[in-house]
Amino acid sequence: MYFLQFRSNEADLTDFPPLAPAFDRRRDGRRAGGAKRRSRVVRRAVPVLLAGLAKISLEASAALAERLFRTPARQRRTPAEDRVLSTGRPVLVPTRRGPLAAWRWGEGAPAVLLVHGWGGHAGRLTKFVAPLLDAGFSVVAFDSLAHGSSPGRQASLPDFADGIRALDAREGPFEAVIGHSMGAAGAGLAIRDGWAVKRAVFLSPPADPEEFTRRFARSLRIPPDVRDAMKRRLLARYSTRWRDLKLIACAPAVPVPLLIFHDERDHKVPLRDRDAILLAWRQATIVHTRGLGHHRILRDPAVIRGAVAFVAAGTGTSRLARA
Repeated sequence: MYFLQFRSNEADLTDFPPLAPAFDRRRDGRRAGGAKRRSRVVRRAVPVLLAGLAKISLEASAALAERLFRTPARQRRTPAEDRVLSTGRPVLVPTRRGPLAAWRWGEGAPAVLLVHGWGGHAGRLTKFVAPLLDAGFSVVAFDSLAHGSSPGRQASLPDFADGIRALDAREGPFEAVIGHSMGAAGAGLAIRDGWAVKRAVFLSPPADPEEFTRRFARSLRIPPDVRDAMKRRLLARYSTRWRDLKLIACAPAVPVPLLIFHDERDHKVPLRDRDAILLAWRQATIVHTRGLGHHRILRDPAVIRGAVAFVAAGTGTSRLARA
C-alpha cells in the first residue's frame, strides 16, 4: 500500500454507500459462506417476485423494491469494537423516529463526530477514538437510523443527515466530522444546510447517490419500469430531487476545508466520484491509497494519523496542533 497526495484548488491547504443496495454487503470469516448462499437465493427470487408483482401492480412492485433498497443489513460489532464502545458514555439522542444510540468519550474539549456508512454502526470508526482523544478532542459516535442499536428497519441518505443534525443539537457543537461512505454524504448534506463545522474528513465518499439505485436495479435485474417507479417513490418520500442529494451540490457557500481519502481499488464507490467532488469543493484535498478498498481504509494507521492531523490543524487548542 502507498499514498499519493494530491492537492487542488487551495494552495495553502498544507495541513495535512451509500444508498448502497441492501444485498451488497461485506461479510467475513465464518459468516461469509452463509451470506453468499443467502445472497444467491435472494438474487434468484427477487427478480421473479418483482416482475410477477409488476404484472398485477406496478406500484406494489415498486413499493417492495423501495423497501428492499432502504433496508440495511445490521452488521454485528466485533469484540474489539465493543471494548472501545464500552469505554464511552452511552447517550440516547431523541429524533422524530425514535432515539438514536450514541457514545461519547471525553468532556469539555472540542468534539469530533464520527459517522459510519451504509450497513455500518458506530463501532466501525472506533479506531479513530484513541488518537482523537490523544490529540485533545472529545469524540462522539452514533448508530444511524435502522443501523446498529438504533431503531427502525428502513433508512436512506436524508436520514443520515437528519441524524447528524439531531446529534449536533444534543451533543454539539462539533469542531469537525469524520464520515465514511454514506456517512460522508450525509455530513455533506448537513454542511450544505448550515451545519457549522470547521473541518471535514470524508472516507470513500459517493458523489452521486442516484448511481446506487442503478446498481441496485442491475444487481437484482429489476425491470426498468419498476426501477423508475421505485426512484419516484424515494424522491417523494423525502420531498427532494436527485441533484439535491449529490455531494458535489453540497459544497458550501463558505467552504469547509475537506480532506478525502479514497482507495484506487474501491469497488463500491468509483474513482470518478472523488474527481467530481474535488472540482466542486473549493478547499478539498485528496489522498489516494492503494490496497485498502472500501472498508480497510477505516483501520489503516496512516489514514487515521492523517485524518487526526488534518482535524487538529483546524484548532489551536489540540495538543497535536500545538506540537
